[in-house]
Amino acid sequence: MFAKSRRYLQILRVFVKYNLFSLLYKDIARDYISDSKCSCAIDLSYRSNASRLRKAFEELGPTFIKLGQTMSKRPDMIPMAYAMELENLQENVAALSFEAMRPSFETSCICESLDTEHHPLCYHCHSVHDVFDEFDEIPIASASIAQVYRAKIGTEDVVLKVARPDVLDIINLDLQILFDLKFIFMKVLGFGNNMNIDEFLEEFRRMLMRELDYRSEALNMERFRENFKESNKESHEGLGSVSIPKVYWDYCRDNILVMEFITGAPVSRYEFKSTEEKQKYARIISKSYLKQIYIDGFFHADPHSGNIFIKDDGGIAFIDFGAVGKMNSVLKKNLYGMFAAVYMKEPETAVEYFLKLANKRPDDVNMDGLLWDMDDLITKQHYSQFGERQSDNFVKLAIKHNIQLPGAFSTIERAIVLVEGVASALDPKYNIMTDAGEMIKHSMQAKYAPKSIANNVQKQGDKMYDIMMEVPGILTDVSDIVKWFKTVNIQHNAMKRNGDIGGMVSRIVTQFVWVVVLVLSASAAFLINDSSLQAIAFIVFVVTAIAWILKRH
Repeated sequence: MFAKSRRYLQILRVFVKYNLFSLLYKDIARDYISDSKCSCAIDLSYRSNASRLRKAFEELGPTFIKLGQTMSKRPDMIPMAYAMELENLQENVAALSFEAMRPSFETSCICESLDTEHHPLCYHCHSVHDVFDEFDEIPIASASIAQVYRAKIGTEDVVLKVARPDVLDIINLDLQILFDLKFIFMKVLGFGNNMNIDEFLEEFRRMLMRELDYRSEALNMERFRENFKESNKESHEGLGSVSIPKVYWDYCRDNILVMEFITGAPVSRYEFKSTEEKQKYARIISKSYLKQIYIDGFFHADPHSGNIFIKDDGGIAFIDFGAVGKMNSVLKKNLYGMFAAVYMKEPETAVEYFLKLANKRPDDVNMDGLLWDMDDLITKQHYSQFGERQSDNFVKLAIKHNIQLPGAFSTIERAIVLVEGVASALDPKYNIMTDAGEMIKHSMQAKYAPKSIANNVQKQGDKMYDIMMEVPGILTDVSDIVKWFKTVNIQHNAMKRNGDIGGMVSRIVTQFVWVVVLVLSASAAFLINDSSLQAIAFIVFVVTAIAWILKRH
């Protein structure tokens, strides 16, 4: 209780220090998008306010730094100036001494579960110096959540990513406060106008928990290694060598990740020998990332220049897999359709898939204006010679036309923007459309390969088999319905012969029931997306129509 109260006071002090309450309401509550090239006094002040928010988040620590980084990927949620500024969040934290970090190494004992008295890889029973053949107590990197150390296993160089002590407790406390104060996001800051605040905070919580679970990150690394295993063998794809660090599972724990040491340097610090070499690596980085999007549907969600290494022996390597993105089949299909249409310069088709991504109908938007802007976007994507990033134009387009895109799409586009920025820094003439076109072709080849077609045929066959197995039961139900209608009709005729006053009412009700069943079954047959339900609805419609015709004759 006291810890939560102290944290509340600390957050309040930082917000007052940077005068965030009044300036955030003034900026975020208004419908205004900043232009990075604008030098007018109002716009410069606007970006200065965004800078204050960034500094406040940096001062408040890991949870708020991650919150700012997540918000930077959602310009549909906050003004563009704030999104651009929060991209620059830095974790300027001093490294903890090894003694201060020691509790993180003293994890729970694994000996009992392995049925041994003192397992040599148990951090609880042994010093980290005894677990590894060599261990350097001076960290090579430090952040608000973890520190990174070098070590050796035999002759192999490895790195340890170790969570800071009590970081989980700190983040859980901050998450409680964020959920307590969500009304401020909605009312005071206006963040809730274009998004579901509960859904955003819940997804943010899950993302943080995944990043703090290093076993989960290790699984992500294994999946990426598998995805690039075949690509590295197939030189015709032109990907070059793409490496993912090897995981040393026996040494990993929930808060300790042990992986291969990558010999090289981040893209931003690598000393290239020539312009041609820069261009070569720009293409390798671009193609390898577009493969993750278009073919794998499983991608690195934070591919900035510090997370992409140029290896000393050639090729590239991705690191830091705490934040990843996944696409379901519907999102992947619509995203692929939209980008393929952009590549083929078909604005109408691009708009069609763009609206499907947002679950919108043409009647919900100004189609003439949207088509005009999509055509402009396609023109910029293909012909721009100014070395500008173009991928974030889709989010700008959504903001302009008041279209709410799914959070997954915003994550994808923001990641592509980061990759585009890395590639453009290496090659000012780089155009993502060149690589996107090649990757779309490879995706089409994979989709229509004999193996894929055979798999799809088998899936459709399984669905049809399931439908056929359900048909006898459906026909029995339909037969019962028809018998019930005949009983009602017999009663109606009897009442009519006897001159019953209710006969006319009965006749009207009976006809109404027939019409309702026909209309509902026909609507379901044409409007439901599930193929199994469509088949069932169609059978009901046909049987009911035949029964009605026979009755009337």
